[in-house]
Amino acid sequence: MPLAAAETTDRSRSAESRTERRRTARPAARWSTVLTLYLTEVAFRLFLIRHRVVPRVHPDEDAYLVLARALAGGRATASPAGVVVPGGYSLLVAPALALAHDPATAYRLVLAVNALVAASVLPLGLLALRRTGVADLPALAVAGTASLLPPAVFYSQFALTDAILPALLLGWLLCLHSLLRDGPLRRRTAGGAGLGLLAGYAISVHDRGVVLAVVTAGVLLLALVRGWTPRAATLLAGAALGASATAAVLLARYLQDRFSDAPPSSVGSQALTGMLNTALLDRTCGRVLGQLWYLTVSTWGIGGIGFTACAALLMQRHIPLAERVVAAVILITPILVAGGAATALPEDHRLDDNVYARYLSLFAPALFLVGSAALHRLPRPSLLRHTAATVGLVGLCGSGVLVLAGHRLRTEQFLLWALPDSSFLAGDWHAFHLLRSTAAALAVLALSVGPVAAPGRRAVPYVTAALAVWAVTATCVITVRVSQPGLEPRWSVTGFPRAAGLRPDDLVALSSSLPRAVQCAQAFQIDRGRVWYVDFARQSAPSEANVAVLPTPRHGPPTASWPRAPRGWSVVRSDPANRLVVWRRDASRSPQASPAIRAMPAIPPAPGTTARPAGTAGAPGPPGLVLIRSDPVAPPSSIPPPFSELPFRTRAITRVVGEGRRPGTH
Repeated sequence: MPLAAAETTDRSRSAESRTERRRTARPAARWSTVLTLYLTEVAFRLFLIRHRVVPRVHPDEDAYLVLARALAGGRATASPAGVVVPGGYSLLVAPALALAHDPATAYRLVLAVNALVAASVLPLGLLALRRTGVADLPALAVAGTASLLPPAVFYSQFALTDAILPALLLGWLLCLHSLLRDGPLRRRTAGGAGLGLLAGYAISVHDRGVVLAVVTAGVLLLALVRGWTPRAATLLAGAALGASATAAVLLARYLQDRFSDAPPSSVGSQALTGMLNTALLDRTCGRVLGQLWYLTVSTWGIGGIGFTACAALLMQRHIPLAERVVAAVILITPILVAGGAATALPEDHRLDDNVYARYLSLFAPALFLVGSAALHRLPRPSLLRHTAATVGLVGLCGSGVLVLAGHRLRTEQFLLWALPDSSFLAGDWHAFHLLRSTAAALAVLALSVGPVAAPGRRAVPYVTAALAVWAVTATCVITVRVSQPGLEPRWSVTGFPRAAGLRPDDLVALSSSLPRAVQCAQAFQIDRGRVWYVDFARQSAPSEANVAVLPTPRHGPPTASWPRAPRGWSVVRSDPANRLVVWRRDASRSPQASPAIRAMPAIPPAPGTTARPAGTAGAPGPPGLVLIRSDPVAPPSSIPPPFSELPFRTRAITRVVGEGRRPGTH
């Protein structure tokens, strides 16, 4: 008996030891799986952008890139956006420009930083879902799907703030929940500090960050007054918010001093002015409804279930305070951002202004996570009620857009880059279809909810897997149809400086009559020098400039491009085919030292195009250009096809390809 008892004791101890080892190994295995999936998503994003070497969205990308170069120790130049945009995103990617001086390499490194940050939606989403009670494996699958949503991937393929904002928002919400949730003071204090720091950093990233900071301040004030959180944690969160907001202001002042030729961004004042203008009330309401419609449709209705689930949480007193406050924040913040965007966006006759996608894209992963948690946890009757409410929400917002926008949806300019998700859902890459996009999104919603609502809920894993496949498919198709066609306008970025013979250290005065995309791109391409945008009819070239680029005159010799050229400047390159004239200042200011004018030979048109004389009716190119340069003329084989013969229009570069916003509406 004693031996049997001893043997039994040993067996029980051995079993306990094995259980403890499994319990210890489980978190390590789980996070190794998360790391593997995270790196896989980073690799997927890098694969999608493997051909991207130049900015496409002018002037937005160029504006952030020139700020990043200045923060990396480079020289200040003209601001492509016409204003000094917030520099938080540029500060994040500045190390990439410090490592690489070649513009193409630096741009690729910036996109790599985007991929690293954007893919962090996966681990952050996993943490959020685990807090809602979703099991490990389903939570991992849903978080991976959320990070692969087209709104979470598409904008990360460009040097834009929208690449990092979804991850920043998720981190902000997690810190808010940590502050409000019952638990150790140390954890709540850390959550409060993270909340304040992220909200302050958001101010420096984009004007939408001001909304996050205001909401943060409001929650902290309520927490302090009503005793929701320990006073020490609340005060530390407030101090972190104040410190990071102050740092954002100091960063803005520093950049303003470096780029003193450009005024500061005026988006905030434009939004305030628009809110106070009652004559624009119909337009503002229509735009808010349009943005909410697009946000819900771009998440295939799952985000709409997230909206309705958050609204339902507010009505349930038995739900913990942390969940209710976070739900209220998720409801209020998108509406505030949509209202600010609706009043700040200019009236520039763009169709997407009525259903603007970009400014609410940061909420897509968070709402998709909430909606997916509802799919996994809500009982069948509640899930069906939320689905019906989502259909009503989409119908209300869509009907409001049709009524308030009216004919503008048919007559205003369609920009594919600005409407990627709705174009994918509608199956039309050339026009906007509100009803068709709505029907497609609701069909995906029905196919997701129907099997889940069936008795037994055995279809939940299959629905999750199907949504993941759908997300990857949508992202790949949008990349191929929307992102990759932007490879065509490389001429405006890399071909133009080669045709003009510009060097990286030149100090270039660019005529404001040149195509907008050409002007914006050179601010980043001239990486060791700088550029100015000059109206040569009214202004003189800056005293520091040594190269001037102007349009080819309609009549007369190349020298007629700049009738008021100061002494010491001479034409060094005339390119009728690309419609450029380049002037260069003689270093010794001696006319004898200036090289003779060289006429560029005609260059054969690109394959598949028809040559037209520059300036003829129907020629797709912009007005001609004039360049001045003293270095040897490049051989014709090294010069890209003439700008007038490229198979795309200049307007497609400045408007369809990029945002093309007026200054200050980055």
